[in-house]
Amino acid sequence: MTMITRVLAALAFAAATSVANAIPTFSGDVGSGGNFSDTVDSADGWVTDNAVDNGVDFWTLNITAPALLTIDISSIIDFGISIYQGIVQDDLGFAFDNDADFTDPSTFNQGTFVAGTPSFGAAGSSLRIFLANAGDYTIAVGGDDFGFGGPYDYKMQVEVPEPGALFLLLSGVLALVLKRRMGSARH
Repeated sequence: MTMITRVLAALAFAAATSVANAIPTFSGDVGSGGNFSDTVDSADGWVTDNAVDNGVDFWTLNITAPALLTIDISSIIDFGISIYQGIVQDDLGFAFDNDADFTDPSTFNQGTFVAGTPSFGAAGSSLRIFLANAGDYTIAVGGDDFGFGGPYDYKMQVEVPEPGALFLLLSGVLALVLKRRMGSARH
């Protein structure tokens, strides 16, 4: 093995380890990722666009560089998840839209829809999305199920890998692929 191949392999291994360690698992600021828990009072608040009476919870997130965001929710009901660019919450409960832009009726801040899970049964209570722009985001979560009033407890895990570690990992993988192609071109 050449010295360059060894160095590239070591960099790829270090990057993968760094990415795995960059995902915190503590309760606290959603912007740093971690584990969170709360309650919604409706099994279908998200899917029916009904944020009234705690049908949908809003969480804020700030990223400083493009990042892969992963959200997983566990509960006895299915949950829908929507991501909006900007900080919004629908305290009044009538402007929320789970798959389109909406304006916060309290602050008049615009929430630009970025991505969301599909409605009714296909959601799976998980969302993975690459956020290409740094800035503030809002995560909206609520029931995507049939059922009666709650409350329904849920646990949400948010992962936001450190952008530098992700770049390092991808650079190492790219270098290994290029090395392999160059090696096969010589034969």
